[in-house]
Amino acid sequence: MKVIVFGAHSSVGELVINKLMKNGYPSCAVISNENQIETLKKLGANELVIYEEKLLPTLFHGYDAVIYLTGINPRAKAGRTVLVDHESVIQTVKQAEQQGVQRFVMMSAITANEATGDESRNIGAKEMPDELLRQSNLTYTVIQPGAVTDKPGDGKISAAITLEANNAEISREDLADVLVMSLEAETTFNKTFEVADGDTVITKALSSL
Repeated sequence: MKVIVFGAHSSVGELVINKLMKNGYPSCAVISNENQIETLKKLGANELVIYEEKLLPTLFHGYDAVIYLTGINPRAKAGRTVLVDHESVIQTVKQAEQQGVQRFVMMSAITANEATGDESRNIGAKEMPDELLRQSNLTYTVIQPGAVTDKPGDGKISAAITLEANNAEISREDLADVLVMSLEAETTFNKTFEVADGDTVITKALSSL
């Protein structure tokens, strides 16, 4: 399975690229500028593409799956979490579907990092990319993480359609593992679920969904 990763220049994205390499998945890292090329090469990306919207109509040829970190705008010049570019996400979903991609794993945006006055807070706008993905013919997974932290991962999480814990957190490393492991975990197919730190080994947590 060949995987193309949007948001590969983020801290979570870099971990995803490295974990894809370690798990034997050839990958393409979609990045925002040339300064990120060497880092992603060293982490294991087989191909690198600097994001340009005009590339989308042919970008997915030869790829079986997409991992898209929606909290990372591919147009942004840094790997920080930013306001979601809904149009970019929507166009990516549409083009992936048209070009024969079978699998689409989306890390849904982290709402705590959105500005209070942002227009995406209008009713319904926040869910637009997720909803479009659910209505597509792609085999999708939408992963909604708790607040992402820098602490080391321990390979254990909580995963459920809705987690009851308030102020949930998850390490970047464990989140990256969840994204990569979800690619072929059939229990995650066509599902939206939340993840956070927990006491269950990731593979077992995903299999219980």
